[in-house]
Amino acid sequence: MNAGRQGMVYLASASPRRRALLRQLGVRFRVVSSGHRERIVRGDRPSRNAIRNALGKASAARVTARIGLVLSADTFIYFRGRVLGKPRTLAEARRWLSALAGRSHRVYTGVAIRDLSNGRCWTGYARTSVGCRRLSDDAIERYVRQTRPLDKAGGYAIQDDRGRLIARIQGSRSNVIGLPLELVRRMLRARGVL
Repeated sequence: MNAGRQGMVYLASASPRRRALLRQLGVRFRVVSSGHRERIVRGDRPSRNAIRNALGKASAARVTARIGLVLSADTFIYFRGRVLGKPRTLAEARRWLSALAGRSHRVYTGVAIRDLSNGRCWTGYARTSVGCRRLSDDAIERYVRQTRPLDKAGGYAIQDDRGRLIARIQGSRSNVIGLPLELVRRMLRARGVL
């Protein structure tokens, strides 16, 4: 599909998972960088934090074009009142996976679209409930060695899981990967892209 009356779609994300998901919609797009630094405001709702970061990425996207749409997203895990982004170390990934094992958590993704011609922005978010299996320390260690957890929210990737960690999902699977396709499709269609 073409980019429609709005021109090119610019994906403000370095994530290969987001690129692969957006391709599933048949959207022509280019990847651009964003200078936005993600931050979490303590005490704020998870949905507001996710949207705020997505909007910051869309606003800070490095695009020279004057026509088109910038699409950005921010994904994190919300578990027991805490936001878990990407672990900074393997030790932190092990601790998080140990805490998640045998319990449920929620995955939030904020999505923002910015129209380059007039600066107007639209936002939304998706929330998915994920239940994890109980894992031994040895199983967590194997998981960490095999999955490269440092570039994934919460230290895991559902697309690489093969049933080792994830027991059940309620909601959007693509949201857990990093881009809720159902929401993105609606938002782009409303802008005349799909």
